Amino acid sequence: MGWFADQAEVEILVTPGLLRVSVRPQPKFSSLLISAVIIFAFALTAAFDWRQTQIPERVAEAVAVLGAVFALFQRLSGSEELIEISEQEIRISRETFGWHKTSEFPIEQCSDLDLQTGKEDSRRLQFRFGKWRTIEFGNYMSKEQAERVLDTLADSLPELARKLCLHWTSLSMGLRLP
Repeated sequence: MGWFADQAEVEILVTPGLLRVSVRPQPKFSSLLISAVIIFAFALTAAFDWRQTQIPERVAEAVAVLGAVFALFQRLSGSEELIEISEQEIRISRETFGWHKTSEFPIEQCSDLDLQTGKEDSRRLQFRFGKWRTIEFGNYMSKEQAERVLDTLADSLPELARKLCLHWTSLSMGLRLP
């Protein structure tokens, strides 16, 4: 994965009619240190030029620094993502700084569950919700961990897997193309 790519601890629990996946980021010290140095360098540069800049530029710089600091603390906090896939819905819960955000997606409107597309080293999962919306989740998982989640879904809830991820179930059943 490299020196700077964050990782995650992934736990998969299968109960009748439910697949529960817990994803806990485990950032690497080297990536945290580099992020902190970049934020500090940007803030220092902005501070030196503060008197010569216009108010909109000052606001943009302050928002950028505060956003980057917030993102760094979010990575440090060990925020957890809980994914539940059942025959009724896909539920994604994220906890950040003690705040919970839960999104629920009725299974009838979900399709195309697969690895994130558009990247060679795909590290997230995604599914289509409705016609146009793509939901991405499972931050910091490795490709192997994401594939294990899809394999577990295909093994534990095969009917649901056929509906949600037709491409993946055909691949996992040994129909891989050369």
